Amino acid sequence: MKKNILAAAVLAIFATGLYAAEKKVAAKSVAVVNGQKVTADELTKKLWWQYAAQGLSELVDEKLLLEEGGRLGATADQKELETRYNNLAAGYADKAAFENNLKSVGWTSADLRELIRRQLIIRGTVIAAKKLAVTDADTAAFFEKNKERLGTPESVKLSQIFVNTKAEADDAHLALSAGADFAKLSSLKSTDANLKKNNGSLGYISKGMLLPEIEKEIFALQDGQYTKPLATGNGFSIFRTEEHKPGKEASFEVIKAELKTAILNQAITAKLPELATELRQKAKIEIIK
Repeated sequence: MKKNILAAAVLAIFATGLYAAEKKVAAKSVAVVNGQKVTADELTKKLWWQYAAQGLSELVDEKLLLEEGGRLGATADQKELETRYNNLAAGYADKAAFENNLKSVGWTSADLRELIRRQLIIRGTVIAAKKLAVTDADTAAFFEKNKERLGTPESVKLSQIFVNTKAEADDAHLALSAGADFAKLSSLKSTDANLKKNNGSLGYISKGMLLPEIEKEIFALQDGQYTKPLATGNGFSIFRTEEHKPGKEASFEVIKAELKTAILNQAITAKLPELATELRQKAKIEIIK
């Protein structure tokens, strides 16, 4: 997941034209297809034609927001910058793998830190310009309104046998009734490769993740019981519950800080386009064609 985030960030910078296409870098290969090189220059040109208008618009907004940030005294907290950088790096096996991934698209760790620095300044700019603040009272009100979904729902450790036809499911159900081992039967009869590999184990499934009619059947079972054959997707399933975990109400004090940050992030996301529009209206922007 974090690798995907990093890749998206890098591609976004390509798209906005921030990538410095020096001759040495432009000739660098980013992929080889049946012996044919794909160069950084080719990638840059393709992204330019696909995303030039959007990228230019984002660049203009970034320039204006950073300029406004300078006027308002917005800065990037170095500790937060390093935390965000390390969170991206944590998705890789080691530091070398992370830096090699950056290098493959012509980036360095300094380039990525600079990107994060600008993001943090823009964040601070929106907060300062729009006078955004989340009070304890705001956070408490949000918590009370959303308490149920903020808690940990009831869950069950689940196993499954999945087959293609009702006849196969009925046969499996009959075998279970005769004392067959559920895990062994799933590894032998399930047509799903992951179920075969994991002896039918699905791990813990939280309430609300399944279709209501299936969930009703499963959560009504006692530990060790299994369902009758149920139509699921393109086949039929039998589910067995291994262990129930009761739900747990959310604790305001435990999630208060995280919740406050989430509410502030929501406000920033909503107000950033508004601020960018206001700055554009006051700015002198010349598009050179």
